Amino acid sequence: MSIASSKPAVPLSEGALSKGGEPLLEEMDQPPAKTPLELQAGRRGQVDLETDRETLACYLRGHGQWIQRCFQPLRVEPLSAETYRLQFFRMGGLGFELEPSFGIKIWPEEDYLFRLTSIELPGDAALPYRVDCQASFRLEELPGSPATTRVHWDLHLDVRLHLPKFLHVLPRKLVQGVGSQVVQQVTRSLSNRFTHNVCSDFYRSVGRPHHPYRWVTVEDRA
Repeated sequence: MSIASSKPAVPLSEGALSKGGEPLLEEMDQPPAKTPLELQAGRRGQVDLETDRETLACYLRGHGQWIQRCFQPLRVEPLSAETYRLQFFRMGGLGFELEPSFGIKIWPEEDYLFRLTSIELPGDAALPYRVDCQASFRLEELPGSPATTRVHWDLHLDVRLHLPKFLHVLPRKLVQGVGSQVVQQVTRSLSNRFTHNVCSDFYRSVGRPHHPYRWVTVEDRA
């Protein structure tokens, strides 16, 4: 994980600038605020795949075989049989950027319900952010022929972020708004791409590459 050392892209208070118009080093080097910025975003949906429920469940149980492909473009580092580290791309706004990473655990299946949650890794306490990720996938086999399984998926991100002091001159509401927009965009992109990758990879695994899947519903949620 790294924090980009980019200059602020927004006006600073007059007292925070040097004669040349650059941020004072003392201002940039101040510790982050004690009160973190809290950001939430969620998304949920349903997608239908032409397969029986047990075949799809068998594929999902073997997450070690597909997780690195399906989380692309994120980098995935296996830590154990059930845990991984996710390395995100660079993101941010208002001149402040991060390349966040966090640990996840895929829990044992419970009656065709699969859950993924974030976990704390060594060194996380020293980071200027904390990510709480909760995701679930529930498989429902629909009646009729051909066999069809509906995947009910749900994703929620809760981010706590300590801001650098050069952003303190901006209204908190503005910073909150930009942060919420970034987190929601990331949630949309991540959920859409992951769903597409999993469906496509599943069909390849059963010898039916390029077989279509069907979005039923998808929506943002608080």
